[in-house]
Amino acid sequence: MRIKIQDKNNFLKTFNEIYPAHKIQDINGISIDSRMIESNDIFIPFAGGSFDGHEFINNVLKKDGTICLSEKKSTTSNRIICTPSNKNALLNLASSWRKKMKSEVIAITGSNGKTTAKELLYHIIKDQYKCSKSAGNHNSTIGLPLSLFNCNIDDDFTILELGANQPGEIKILCDFVQPDFSLITNISNAHIENFNSLKDIVKTKSAIFTSLKTSGIAFMNLNDKAISNISIKNKRITFGFNNKNADYNGIIKSNSKIKINDSIFNISGTISHLIETILAVYAICKTLGLNDNDFQKGLNSFSIPNGRGKVKNIDGLKIIDDAYNANPASMEFGIMRLSKTTCENKKILIIGDMLELGDSKIDEHKKIAKLINKSNIDIVLTFGDTIEYTMKELSNKFLYKEHFNNIDLLKKKFKEIAEKNDLIYIKGSRSMQLERIYN
Repeated sequence: MRIKIQDKNNFLKTFNEIYPAHKIQDINGISIDSRMIESNDIFIPFAGGSFDGHEFINNVLKKDGTICLSEKKSTTSNRIICTPSNKNALLNLASSWRKKMKSEVIAITGSNGKTTAKELLYHIIKDQYKCSKSAGNHNSTIGLPLSLFNCNIDDDFTILELGANQPGEIKILCDFVQPDFSLITNISNAHIENFNSLKDIVKTKSAIFTSLKTSGIAFMNLNDKAISNISIKNKRITFGFNNKNADYNGIIKSNSKIKINDSIFNISGTISHLIETILAVYAICKTLGLNDNDFQKGLNSFSIPNGRGKVKNIDGLKIIDDAYNANPASMEFGIMRLSKTTCENKKILIIGDMLELGDSKIDEHKKIAKLINKSNIDIVLTFGDTIEYTMKELSNKFLYKEHFNNIDLLKKKFKEIAEKNDLIYIKGSRSMQLERIYN
């Protein structure tokens, strides 16, 4: 991961204030990957499971003007800054940057849909306000502080995506993010392998509300019981479907229209599955002062990020690429989307393992089978280890079904059975890399 510094002058001032003995005169970017280092970059190495980034410091120093943080003592170069903890050093640098930022921060977390919500909100408000956003899905205790340096300090709003796969991580992120507005899209048992229970996940996610500034606003999804039961002291703005008690009540009028309070919006087929995200973003946009015309204009021109359920037309096939990640809730959502979508020919489901489910992984994969059995999907192909439990639970009603452990064999079978006007839905955890099927 490498972040290009946009506001170079202010970053130089911030960095040189923290490290006066290692002042730098120029800056291009900051990276945790030595392979992506360019001249005048800062390299922050971390120890991974199979390698230690510190091993590449000497290579980084060969590039002109580079600076390296290091947890290992060194007297070989003034361009090496020794730290007790590179992670804490990064968070400290990000905290100093945040204190200089004049913008109000909109923080978004959730088990599913947080990246899409961030991208949609940014897309809609960027023409009305000076606005920045965190890059990609860099939402961890390393990725988010790095991504913050991609933002300008004089923006009106900064939209940040916060993620957590360990207890307490949202609180760590909020300590330096200091959100003015917070949204939890939904809460499910994603990453439950690292938590004791769903209750612990709720506790971790709720920190995005409880860490708000005194004047901050929490946007609460009333359709999610776990979220609506969170106790907070700040002002709440609520949204939900078919809920007259919500500040923003959504009603689905048809596949292409949604009514929010007294306003009706047209929803194109490419984003019709995002109605919950659209409602949440609308609540934020109205709070920020946007009018309905600007909101509709933004919806009309929005394109879903790759790997997040975007529809691609390839060689006569309509492929729903949702291969970026998977958990039980998002898998269920995707299967229902495929089942409900009209299709001229066959519906083909290609799914891979859902990871980080701990002791519940087998049960969760079996549950997915029950949903598939009730769908009107024609063909099911599975890939991975645990997903085989899904295949074993499938009924015999399908035109074809088969499990694979070899990606090349899966690709071969896919090419054999896929025909013009088929609708294909692809989903699995990131390490499955199921986009390889059509790339």
